[in-house]
Amino acid sequence: MSLINKLEDEIKGIWTIDTHEHIYPFNTIIKKNPTIFEILEGSYVSWIVPMPKKGDYEELSRRLKRVRGSAFLKSCIKAIHDIYGVDIRDLSPYSLMLASKKINEAYKNKEWQREVLRRARIKKCILDPYWNIWIEKYDKELFVLALRINMFLFGYNTEARDHNGNSPYDLAKKLGYAINNFDDYLDFIDKVFQRAKERGFVCLKSALAYDRALYFEEVSEEEARRIFGKSENELSQKEKMKFGDFIMHYILSKAEEYSFPIQIHTGLAIIEGSNPMNLVNLFRKYPDVKFILFHGGYPWTSEIAALLLSFPNVYADLCWLPIISPTVASRLLRELIEITGGSRIMWGGDCWVVEGAYGALLTMKQILIKVLAEYIEERFLTLSDVISIAESILRLNAEELFNLKY
Repeated sequence: MSLINKLEDEIKGIWTIDTHEHIYPFNTIIKKNPTIFEILEGSYVSWIVPMPKKGDYEELSRRLKRVRGSAFLKSCIKAIHDIYGVDIRDLSPYSLMLASKKINEAYKNKEWQREVLRRARIKKCILDPYWNIWIEKYDKELFVLALRINMFLFGYNTEARDHNGNSPYDLAKKLGYAINNFDDYLDFIDKVFQRAKERGFVCLKSALAYDRALYFEEVSEEEARRIFGKSENELSQKEKMKFGDFIMHYILSKAEEYSFPIQIHTGLAIIEGSNPMNLVNLFRKYPDVKFILFHGGYPWTSEIAALLLSFPNVYADLCWLPIISPTVASRLLRELIEITGGSRIMWGGDCWVVEGAYGALLTMKQILIKVLAEYIEERFLTLSDVISIAESILRLNAEELFNLKY
């Protein structure tokens, strides 16, 4: 067996920590009567081509053929073939209908999500259930939780909502807390973090790049107090931003206190404000907080690598990036390995269905094999070196960072 074949076998066999998913609970997905349509939607294909009416396979085939070069689609095709044994590469109506039949049959098994993740060799996923941030019914064998923080920055009044429609006042009501003034509000955030720690949440998650720019100024508590409680028609956009700035700094002080790492979406959201360089002041002010930057900061990928070199409390998570562009993911992976030696790098799928996570991991492993094989061929690293690096990226770095125990 050649060194490259040995490397391929070793990497395919590595059990993985998937650091970021939005996978629907089984009871939610089964209500959708899942077919290929739901799998494509939950794997980002619908982001580049609108899905036709469910069941219109002729139109689905026509639309998919228009984007056959999409990495999202290629990842999904690979997953469908591996999981269901159906080759949909021709994107024909017949192939898509056959895949739908197999998918629908498989989901009659209540253990199907577990089965797919087991086949993928995914040991555990970190779940970001933004539709219900205090989720109580979830598969604890498959998932640990991230606490989505967006809504806390919108607590200046009871009317405001983040981009997912979440409000901290709804959570306060659910948890039995009364918020009558600014001190109550800060105390509520503190209590939520305390309870989250007790419940086993492993990190915080910010998707604020979908709500606002990622630069967070230092704002005094007195200024935030003056803004709190004003109605929507009394508030300027600048005041809303200032309140959010103060709360973000307050959250990071609590993240430090409760030893919560924080995952941060960078790149591709509100594109003009999502450059990871906007976060530098936070990295400097909170050196004991571990910041995990998502998506390789795409399109600012080299910025991510430079930030890891500059700040020991910054980590790179390649979640989503391999199925956006394998080319970009490969290039960034080389930069990160050469800068960190293989530490402070991890991966997540960032999908809504297990098939998406399966395909995303398959793509990530193919990228790892390609990049690490090049290092062997260049005699930059040995086979033993690159296997160790792959295991660190796929599992060990995340286990250590999130203190995962089994």
